[in-house]
Amino acid sequence: MLLPSGRSKVFFWLILGALSTYFAEVWSGSQIYTFYNPLSYLLVIPLYTLHTLFLWTLVWRYGRPWFYALFPAGCLYGLYEAYITKVLWNPTWASEFPRVFGIALTETMVLVLFWHCFMSFIIPLLLAEAIFTSSSEIYSLLPPWALRVVRVIKQKRLYYVLPVLGGVFQSTGAPTVLDAALSGIMTTLFVVVLMVLWRRRVGVTYSMRDLLPDTRQFKINGVLLLAYYLITGVTMRPEEIPGLGAQATVWVLYLFFGALLYLGIKRSKTLEGNGLELHLNPSPVPLMFMGGLISVGSVIGIVSGLNYISALLVWLIDILFGLYVLVQTIRGILRN
Repeated sequence: MLLPSGRSKVFFWLILGALSTYFAEVWSGSQIYTFYNPLSYLLVIPLYTLHTLFLWTLVWRYGRPWFYALFPAGCLYGLYEAYITKVLWNPTWASEFPRVFGIALTETMVLVLFWHCFMSFIIPLLLAEAIFTSSSEIYSLLPPWALRVVRVIKQKRLYYVLPVLGGVFQSTGAPTVLDAALSGIMTTLFVVVLMVLWRRRVGVTYSMRDLLPDTRQFKINGVLLLAYYLITGVTMRPEEIPGLGAQATVWVLYLFFGALLYLGIKRSKTLEGNGLELHLNPSPVPLMFMGGLISVGSVIGIVSGLNYISALLVWLIDILFGLYVLVQTIRGILRN
């Protein structure tokens, strides 16, 4: 069996990190030009790349990419918003939402149960496997309700609607109409270039498992991730680290989602896939068209003033969906 070269594996890891950054930062409006900001390559992109690689390897190496194992892994991913950004304790924006046991409850539910879980982790992994690899493990292990969601998106062509809605939400981070018009196109172009280069140099040759970091690489990734936490923990808003009571709330969340991840990985070993496959072969033009739709939505949001109203609506949907998936995850793991 032909195995990927070290260069091909690193290239794929960079693509994973770029996809995670694209969906997490660009679609949220946090960093609308993230790939064109030199500081992003020091702070933002390493954050997403290291987290994605570590948790991806953890799930794949010790189990199978069952949806109910990926979900708690994604929730652990989102908890970086505690000790790195401190946002779970004190958001960087004016927040009117309540705090419960020392954490910003609404922001925690949005960021942990949905945004980083899905936008930073599960969606990038699903698309990366479908577009860049020969395998389809994630799709074959999706629960029936998630398969229905994917089918509806494909059949109703909602992949043309979602970028517009995402653009409206993203416009909260666009300072001007020109920025709103350019961001979606420019950042999508960056991802499209990576896709074209991968197809020309590597192609759909290897499975997702073939591209995993090996044991030594996984350990190095873990050390780098730990170092990132230690450095940013003491240099990024250190004054916002609260007392032990509020920190203990975060520790409980780590233990809770860590236990779910352990049980999910353990259960995943006993499961068989549904035999379904998802392979996508998008050409650059339709992808750039979708990037243009993000820009259209962003311009609509900033011109109409609907961006902040839509943001509140998106947050509500995120919370409700995240809670639904959490309940389904617990049920799925505990089901005999």
